[in-house]
Amino acid sequence: MELWVRGNIAIRQMHFPYARSAPIEGHKHNFDHVTYVKRGGLRIEKLDDDGNVVQSVDKYATDDNNAVLILAGVRHRIWPLMDNSAGDCIYAHRTPQGDVVQEYTGWKEAYC
Repeated sequence: MELWVRGNIAIRQMHFPYARSAPIEGHKHNFDHVTYVKRGGLRIEKLDDDGNVVQSVDKYATDDNNAVLILAGVRHRIWPLMDNSAGDCIYAHRTPQGDVVQEYTGWKEAYC
């Protein structure tokens, strides 16, 4: 994964060479963010505290609505559905307290 800082947002790029290859494993953030599918297809899974899938959605770059809002505190996992899939997680810059700021803070945990 690669991080781009552009103006007042951060963009975490995800690249998956093969369908059903290793996912971005279950994790959660203390802020909302958008996952945008820019090539291929991705499955975004909502997980419970034990890692069980509660809900999932498949999104493709060719869809009219190819983005998913992931709410703060929701544990999620991202799987590639097609070879050479790619997506971006897009979010605002944050302080360690979770507050939105306009400039890059360098706080690593806000950019994972």
